[in-house]
Amino acid sequence: MIVDTKGKIVFKGHPANRKDLAQDFNDLLEGKELEGVEGPKEEGEGEAEKATGGASIEDIKAAMDEMNKF
Repeated sequence: MIVDTKGKIVFKGHPANRKDLAQDFNDLLEGKELEGVEGPKEEGEGEAEKATGGASIEDIKAAMDEMNKF
């Protein structure tokens, strides 16, 4: 994860995926935007992922109960 000078996350992922990590840091210190980075999602764009991708507390409790059997 790379954070700019204002505390905003500007890159998530492995640093090896960046072409020139040192240049990225220099650009951020100069107040420039990183090239080749996907912009932030619009409000509500990830709602479908939240509805289908996460586990509920009931799912977690059921999984813990199964593990306790062993």
